[in-house]
Amino acid sequence: MKTEPETGLSRAMRELWGQADGGRRGPKPAMSVRAIAGAAVELADREGLDAVTMAAVARQLGFTTMSLYRYVESRQDLLGAMVDEALGAPPEPNRRRAWRGQVEDWARAEAGQLFAHPWVLDVRTPSPPVGPHVLEWMELGFAVLARSGLPPQQAADALLIIDGYVRSSVQLALQYAAPGATETWVQQLRTVLTEDRFPIVHAVLESGAFEDDSIAVEASGGQFDFGLGLVLDGIERLLER
Repeated sequence: MKTEPETGLSRAMRELWGQADGGRRGPKPAMSVRAIAGAAVELADREGLDAVTMAAVARQLGFTTMSLYRYVESRQDLLGAMVDEALGAPPEPNRRRAWRGQVEDWARAEAGQLFAHPWVLDVRTPSPPVGPHVLEWMELGFAVLARSGLPPQQAADALLIIDGYVRSSVQLALQYAAPGATETWVQQLRTVLTEDRFPIVHAVLESGAFEDDSIAVEASGGQFDFGLGLVLDGIERLLER
């Protein structure tokens, strides 16, 4: 009997791509991978990533745990589908903006999705995700950077750097999002910093640079826009050369 070539994609990911087993016998499926991922995203948003188990998702959907394994073979596969569901489709680009403005829109939109679903930053997969929404974000990012004139390899490297900046910025903002966290840190610094041992850090502290509380939980403004601007300045300098 002829068999299909091994794709390396899980059953769940094949369904997300519309490549589910068309010849599977039996009644029409009672649910879909996208619906299962949506329920799992709601659970993670509400209770955190550790609360997402196959049993918990099944209870939320009103199904048995074993029935979920017909669609999602493992928790790892479920996490991959969840990331794709949480990111969603990227926003439509504003064609009236130059490439730099479109990159800024892309980065802010990604940051917004990560702030909405912060547990995505804690998902660890053995390889980069390949869900359809993830690839749509990649397609848009490459298309925007191609407008700048970067060749494919440099566009790929640049997009990876921009994505890394967005993720690290959101992670940092979430880590120190508690009210008064910055003020407490500044007070602690003042108790241990001495000008003779740490002259530069002491000077920055005394300048008030640590007191503006710029690490805010938002996808634009302040420190986020400043850092993103530095990254894009570097790309522009590369293009000039």
